[in-house]
Amino acid sequence: MESTWQILNNISLKELAEARKQLHQAVQLVSIPPRSFLPKVKDDHFASLRWNKKNNLLESQPWGKDKFKTAISFNNFSILLFNADEKVIDGFELNNISYRNAFKKLKMLIKPTGEDINKLSLSLPYEITSQPTNDLEFNFFDESLFLELGNYFNNASLQLEDIVKKRTDATEVSCWPHHFDIATLIVLNDSKDNYKSIGVGLSPGDDNYNQPYFYITPWPYTNIENMTLPVLPSGGFWHTKGWVGSVLTSENILKFNHAEKQFKTVKEFINSGIDLILGMINIS
Repeated sequence: MESTWQILNNISLKELAEARKQLHQAVQLVSIPPRSFLPKVKDDHFASLRWNKKNNLLESQPWGKDKFKTAISFNNFSILLFNADEKVIDGFELNNISYRNAFKKLKMLIKPTGEDINKLSLSLPYEITSQPTNDLEFNFFDESLFLELGNYFNNASLQLEDIVKKRTDATEVSCWPHHFDIATLIVLNDSKDNYKSIGVGLSPGDDNYNQPYFYITPWPYTNIENMTLPVLPSGGFWHTKGWVGSVLTSENILKFNHAEKQFKTVKEFINSGIDLILGMINIS
């Protein structure tokens, strides 16, 4: 069992969802500088984030001529500014301040870097389930819930990095602020006219499931009409409404209160799930 797997605890999923909504709003702030200072791209990949397991935070792509990074700490719900040497320059806590005021603090945080803070914008190229409300205050209401979500991101990163090491067709592990999921993409065919891939990742929860869940999804979605879907391991099941993919919710992981069993449950779901989906689709 990997020693860096963090034990997941059987706590209130409803309360965990509230912490997730807070973080989903706050993480938009982290992506504002790279989205504002780096060249515009269609897939918005400059806004993607990386999990830093050493410091329990999500950090942005490097931005500015001096390669600064913004980040959000799951330890104390704060926005941080890092220099190119990975050292914290400054930061501010989000508890009891509004999204609008957090944006003002972000501008003041970035001003000493010499970048043009007038380029910073609250405008998002998408809508999110937990759409930021400018005057609603952030609430770091239970530290243990934010730390627990950090455990999910850490464990997902651990599993996904293992895929990247083993597969040359897997992309870098990234967290996307739109859906707030952390994932890798296995690109099976990158032809413009016949693009095919398998997404493997963790969502900390959303409108589909109000709890964290691992998922494996083919693209394009498999036509499951008149198809008998194979049985999934580890208590996984098929999601077929709106999108097609295999799902393993936290409730099935939390049946085990031992780190090694949790680790093996997720690993079996991912490895077997990828093989099953590969067997369902035509790669050519």
